Amino acid sequence: MSIQKYIWGLILAGAFFWGCEKIPKIDETFNREDVVVERFSEVDILYSDSGKVRVRVRGPVLLRQLGLSQSRQEFPSGIKVNFFDAFGNITSTLTGKYANRIEAEGITIVRDSVVWQNTEGKKLESTEITWNERTQKVYTNKFVVVNTLKDIIFAQGFTANQNFTDIRFKAIDGTMMVVEPIDESEPEY
Repeated sequence: MSIQKYIWGLILAGAFFWGCEKIPKIDETFNREDVVVERFSEVDILYSDSGKVRVRVRGPVLLRQLGLSQSRQEFPSGIKVNFFDAFGNITSTLTGKYANRIEAEGITIVRDSVVWQNTEGKKLESTEITWNERTQKVYTNKFVVVNTLKDIIFAQGFTANQNFTDIRFKAIDGTMMVVEPIDESEPEY
């Protein structure tokens, strides 16, 4: 082999090894959250039962986190949930500035300036409410304030159906109008 070919071989080999840099690991190149998070804007999700819309969930941003032991949906910029009756009429609305839904469990936790209002004028405010889609219950152990057309109720927690028609409070305080039933039986003489 000639010396000229040997020198060119060394030059090419040097160029090859000089051009090869250590390839960084994928974890160093990409943020792990970017890989497992789907981002959606202006989300509008409808949940139906027997062909009838029962719940409508809307939010400006939805982050769907995949690859975790439990996939979840995060609404970091707020959420609005409308609940419907069998005829398609809105029965109540739940809003908050942040929500986190654990998909496998059907549990949504709404936090920060939570307001739940029904069409009859009842309005509940709290820092956190949990909605269980499977049992169709809404509940919290946090402090709540409920305004009705006649009453203001303060409580340390409650449980209710998602239409806000059957509600049970814990540790109640506040003002309530109580109407005594009229005794229509015949008076005794």
